[in-house]
Amino acid sequence: MISEPLKSKFKISPTASLVLCLASELYRDGKTCQAYVENIDTSEGESLVKSFKQVFEHSESIAILRKRYIRHLFEDYAKQFPKFQVCILGAGLDPLSLYLLEQYHDQIETIFEVDMESMDEKRAMYTKLIGDNDKLKLITHDATDIDALLDELKKMDYHASIPTIFLLEGFVYYISRDKFSTLLEKLASADGQKAVILDYVIPFEAVHESNREKSRLMLRSLEQGLGWPIMVYHTFDITGLIQFFKGNIITSDSTQSMEKTLYGENKIYIQPTSGFMEIISFQF
Repeated sequence: MISEPLKSKFKISPTASLVLCLASELYRDGKTCQAYVENIDTSEGESLVKSFKQVFEHSESIAILRKRYIRHLFEDYAKQFPKFQVCILGAGLDPLSLYLLEQYHDQIETIFEVDMESMDEKRAMYTKLIGDNDKLKLITHDATDIDALLDELKKMDYHASIPTIFLLEGFVYYISRDKFSTLLEKLASADGQKAVILDYVIPFEAVHESNREKSRLMLRSLEQGLGWPIMVYHTFDITGLIQFFKGNIITSDSTQSMEKTLYGENKIYIQPTSGFMEIISFQF
């Protein structure tokens, strides 16, 4: 049961607010998600959201597209795995876990959320809204320190015998290529059946000319807000790295193909490289 809202909202940074603001439409899909977002003060992100919309009028669409497509992939994996665990690396403040528990409660063994910041505050909000839940475990940890993280997960009742979906949403943008490669290597060698879902940014030079300049300006705006550069990858960089570690690629989608799959037609992303974000899923 959803309890009363917190007495004071949790105020977050502009960059942390960005996706919550852009994808606000999505959080109306579930009662707990909506109540959760209502407990967060995203006002600091309003100016950043405004600047994004000025550069690219469809900024909200790409944030929602990413999240809806990730949900779509979870639906596919839920058909494949009667029981599964979820490990969200760089979980941030997104309430995806609440949605997953509403949709797949009986199938999910445990959801592990991992991040360096805000896990205590997020745990307090979860507890306030849905009470203590043994299926939700939040871990304050460097998600790129994968050996130590895997050890920590085992202490928190992670079971290698149960298939695990690792979600790296908005994660590889912010870590070095070496850390990303090491992460994949360690996941590939770890015990158990593992599926990985991740999104990545392609270089603006690879974006179709109709949106190339807009993509460049959006990335620069985001980098200024963060204070560090965004890592970008060509599709063949990502697929090559996955195949090097013997991963089996299940899906690989551009914004164009995601829009077509979810909505049946392309209204915004007409060309294969109209958008600067792509999503890939694979298994080890």
